[in-house]
Amino acid sequence: MFRCPMLSRALCLVLAAAPVARAHGAPVEPAASAVDPVTVRLTLNPTALDMDRLRASRMGYMPAVLKAIDAKPPGVVKEPAYAGKPRYGVIRVGNGPKCDTLVVIDVLESGSRLYVDSNHNGDLSDDGTGEWDLTKEISGANVEFATRSVRASWGTPSEETETGEYRIFIFRRPEATGFSFAKLSGREGKVKLGAGDEREGKEYAIVLAENTNDAVFTVPVKGDLTRRFVELCIDLDGDGTFKGLMSKDGDKEFRSPERFNLADPFEVDGQWYIARPSISGAELTITPTAAPGSDVTSLQKPVEVRPLLDVGTVAPAFTVETPEGKPLSLADFKGKVVILDFWATWCGPCVASMPGLERVYQQVKHQNVEVLSLNVFDDRDTFGEWIAANRGKNYNFTFAFDPASKDSPESVARQKYNVPGLPTLYLIDREGKVAAAFVGASEPRLIEALAKMGVDVEEEKDAE
Repeated sequence: MFRCPMLSRALCLVLAAAPVARAHGAPVEPAASAVDPVTVRLTLNPTALDMDRLRASRMGYMPAVLKAIDAKPPGVVKEPAYAGKPRYGVIRVGNGPKCDTLVVIDVLESGSRLYVDSNHNGDLSDDGTGEWDLTKEISGANVEFATRSVRASWGTPSEETETGEYRIFIFRRPEATGFSFAKLSGREGKVKLGAGDEREGKEYAIVLAENTNDAVFTVPVKGDLTRRFVELCIDLDGDGTFKGLMSKDGDKEFRSPERFNLADPFEVDGQWYIARPSISGAELTITPTAAPGSDVTSLQKPVEVRPLLDVGTVAPAFTVETPEGKPLSLADFKGKVVILDFWATWCGPCVASMPGLERVYQQVKHQNVEVLSLNVFDDRDTFGEWIAANRGKNYNFTFAFDPASKDSPESVARQKYNVPGLPTLYLIDREGKVAAAFVGASEPRLIEALAKMGVDVEEEKDAE
């Protein structure tokens, strides 16, 4: 599973409390209001969403995949002396005439070199030595990591009206034809919200983030599976993070979201708003609106913060769906040790941890151990596409889909297993009781927990 000294375990938390499940919700148009919209200018910060800030805000990252090819693209005028086989790709950041950045992966017998044409001159020999920033052994494979800057370009195909530095985090497993990458940049600013209008409201620090990793801040319409949601982060409690606004009611603790999917209205200090960014994110127009229906308000209500289920607790029963839409119950695994993996396709650490989960599965499956990888808070079509591309090819354990929204009483992750973030793993013993539970991808912790149950991963590895 995914572990890296560049990323603390907290980075692997993608708060389920944040309204990220509706990644493709239809943008809701504002109702008429007596208060005029306010437009704020936002500054592009290359490190607004860097690893330290993501960790502090308990945010995850949603990587894009670049599949490199053998054919050399137009625009390459000079290349370094490759030691292996070069594979080419293009990272597109923005919509302007200079939005494409050339990339080459020089694939060696062991590892690779990375060349990014950051200065956009077509010369891949003057952009560094090709060395990755870090190589870390993860699940028996040397995974490579780097942080690079690319040019963001906005405008028309023939005219650039805005530009800026867009910072990206890149990682590559040895079996990949290309690499995965996620943005570290975001738009920052301040805005007054609540209490009638912008003159009377409270000023909040905000960060605007797009999650497609292409620096295009267009809010996707319903059914658009080519784009991920655009997110507005508002520091409501002034603590410098977006991990949630905490409150108490008696002995119960609640968290209200500080991150909002702009496909829906959001509420601050009793007032609801619609926000729409320009394509570059440099301008954000915020319009007061009437309160929306319960399908939206329920996403933003305070959520009780509950601990993971205690060891020895009977694992709550549930029925979900196979990728083919057939019912699948926890009871179907009666008498077996079950590794219950809660994940989502949009959760970068979840997907990055799967090779390690497959490795463990292959070493323990003959000891009456099953992996049930339960997709939650996700889009069914996106889940289906992911399954078609990966099941039986990269991963051989059992997959399932939870059709219930995270606020539904039927939600397996939120309502039954108190999942606070993704990925979360539960280990269920042969008697159907919780044997271990932890948030974040941690293969050593999983192996240790299995060993306590008499399942020896290393013994299976040696037996092979």
